[in-house]
Parts: sequence; structure tokens; C-alpha cells
Amino acid sequence: MNIRLILLFAAIFVACEKDKKFQDEAMGPVNVSFASTAGKINVPDENNYILTTDKLSIPLNIVMSASAPKYFSLNISVDNDTIQQLIDEQALPNTVLLDESYYELPKGADIRFGLDSLPVMLEVNMQAVEKHFGKDLALAVRLDNVTKQNILSPTGKMAIVVIKTSELISEDDLHYLSFTEAGNILTLPSSDDHTLGEVEVVLPISLSLGGVAGGAFTLSVSEAADTAQQLIDDGTITDGVLLRKDDDFTLPENASFDAFTNTAKFNLRVKTASLKNNVTRKPVVALTISDPTKHLIDEAKKTLVMVLDPNKLIEVDITNTNIRYTTQHENGNTNENSPKLIDNNSNTKFLLGSFSSSWMKLEFAEPTSSGAYTMTSANDAIDRDPKAWRIEGSNNDVDWVILDQQTEQFFGSRFQTMKYYFPDKTPYKYYRLYITALRKGTTFQMAEWRLLKTP
Repeated sequence: MNIRLILLFAAIFVACEKDKKFQDEAMGPVNVSFASTAGKINVPDENNYILTTDKLSIPLNIVMSASAPKYFSLNISVDNDTIQQLIDEQALPNTVLLDESYYELPKGADIRFGLDSLPVMLEVNMQAVEKHFGKDLALAVRLDNVTKQNILSPTGKMAIVVIKTSELISEDDLHYLSFTEAGNILTLPSSDDHTLGEVEVVLPISLSLGGVAGGAFTLSVSEAADTAQQLIDDGTITDGVLLRKDDDFTLPENASFDAFTNTAKFNLRVKTASLKNNVTRKPVVALTISDPTKHLIDEAKKTLVMVLDPNKLIEVDITNTNIRYTTQHENGNTNENSPKLIDNNSNTKFLLGSFSSSWMKLEFAEPTSSGAYTMTSANDAIDRDPKAWRIEGSNNDVDWVILDQQTEQFFGSRFQTMKYYFPDKTPYKYYRLYITALRKGTTFQMAEWRLLKTP
């Protein structure tokens, strides 16, 4: 076939297509409506909905009386007044209006040439289904402002969507949020996962989600001071003293559940000073949860009441408590001599030259238990920092027990304090810090060594 014939056929084809287009353009307008039964869309009667842990997706089908002869658009809106009137008139018994905070719906639709139907998705947060379980949820969806002279069906331009919650899910499918240890007054510490400190004590608080976990979400956390005070006033908690948010403790405004997890934690940070001020009392903290972005609050377990035991939560610095302090080597310069190591001032330091190893010793009047210590780097020359040492205990100054041993330690900044714990809490009369290696060179420096008594 020569090129002229090919071009002729192509021209005929294009002309036919133009004629067809013109014929389509000449077609009359179409009637537009929702595909529904008597203006109602019942879920789960409609079989094409999609249900997940977090979301209910309902396709609302817009149908045309014939294929769309040309592109056109229309608006989609909701009519809450209609639903409320039907509820008030008992035409929709046992029904609740679906609140706008629980769903997403497009505000319009574009109908392309040749389409005779188009689904638009109503996305409903499953929290609404769970919150109103046992009732129906209703929403009136309306079509209007259709373009290109197309016509809205008077009887089909509105669809009333009714979600039958008790048919969609069962009671076992409900997801309840609670404090994991709610139900009884909790005495803390109840385990060893807390963190002690000189400024604050960090107590992890656990939350639980019942049922199959879905996407990530958050909920609010706040204090429940009135609940705690009532328990103190009525004698349920004897000798209790109320701790208050900000004055005595801090907590985040929200807690977060990661996707597909049934537990979450947040930190309650209690000021050590508040515990010390109430060491002979029972400090009480009460917390409550609310406003989850998904799921339900378990009303019976939404509040957690905690009684804190100060004697098990306070670390005490015993470095300068009735002790005698000696060192193996000394610096004759009083500005950088051995007492600077335990003067509780990180701006001073103990400096030694020609260093190979050295010990520093605390002698107590009576055997004393410890459990932790801190080391603080001095102001300059990172090479002078110790990198290896051991802490030893003795009751006769002859036989020493290694309580903790560290190697390849690194202080990342100047005046950095690092804390170390050891399990042996046997009371010892003597404690010795034995420095065995430096980062580099033969000059040693250290700002502070503090010995702590842990609960």
C-alpha cells in the first residue's frame, strides 16, 4: 500500500471520529441520581463496603440514565437538618447523626465522557461505629449544581446512608483503651524499670489497647487531682499527700500508640525534691486519659491512682557524709589537688602528672551501702580523661571486692556526668575508685567522683 492510500484512510478515520464526537455532543442531557433503594443505603446490607480496624469505606454510586455525552461535574454535600428531623420524628429510631468529625466525603465529582456510573467514597472513622455501638448512624448526602444542562433526579438526588453498627461489628470487636495497671491503687515502684536521678525520677506508665490493633493514634493524658484528694480525704489512702502537676511532676499532654501495637508508654517525671520533702508521707499522683483519636476509653480503667514510696525512689549523694578522704597521689597545687574531686563543683578538677594509675578512697564512720556513682569530665584536654577504672568496696581496708569495672569509656563533652550502677549493695566501710588507664598520655584530670546510695 502506497503512502497516499495510508494518508487517505487516516483522513477518513479522523473524519469519522469527528462525526461521532459531534453526534455525542448532540446527544441530550442525562438524568443523574444516587443508586439506592427508596433513597436509602443501608450498611452492612450493601455488600460492597470495605471494613478495616480503623475505617469503614462506603462507595456511594452516582448513576446516569445513559452514558455521559460529555464531561460534566456536580457538587456533593450533606444535609444534617434532614437527618435530625427524621430522628426527632422517630422515622429513624435508635439513630444518631454521624458527626462530621468522624467522616470524609468529596465535595464534588467529575463525570467523564462515556461513564454511566461513578462511585464516590464515604470514609467513616471506626471510632464512630465503636462509640455508638448498638445504635444506627445516619448521614444524608445530596447532589446539586450539576453542569452541562444535565438533570438531577428529584427522587434520587439525596441518599440517606444508615450504618447499622450492631450488624457491622460485634461487641467483641470493640477496642477499649485503659491504664494497664488501673483498677487498684498502684504502689510505685512496682518494678525496676524506673530511672532514679538527683533532679527527677522517671516512672514509665503503661497503656493498653484491647482488640486487634490498627493504625497509629494518640490520646490525651492529664492529672486527676480531685480523684486523688478524695481518696486522701476519705481515709482510703492514709497519711497521703497530693502531688500536683508542674509543682511536683510533669507528664506529656498526649500519649501515642504506634501502628499495630496494643501497648504504649509515657513517662511520669517526679521531682526528687518533692519526694525528699515528703519522705515520711505517702505522695499520691492520679492520672486520667481522654479524647483518643481512635477507639474508646474504658470508663472503669481510665484513671490510675499511684502512691509513691520515697524511700525506694530517692538516690542520696553520700560522698561527703561523715567520711575520711585519702588518695594515693596528690597535687601540691591547691587549685587542682585531690579534694577538688569531691567538692561537688564540676568547675574544679583534680589534676595529676606523670600518671600511670592511682586510687581515691572514701572511709565512712560506719559500713554504708551504695549502688551507684557518677564521674564528671573536667574542663579541657580530652586525652586526660580516664577511660578505664574500677570501684571497690572493703570493710577492713585490706581485702577489696570489685563492685564495678569499666573499660574503654569515653566522655563526649566537657563537664559531662556519666552514671553507673552496680548490684552489690552490701554495706562497706571503705569505697575506692581505682583509675587504671587514660585516653592518652600521662596527665590525668577529673572534675567529680560522687558516690550514691540507691534504694
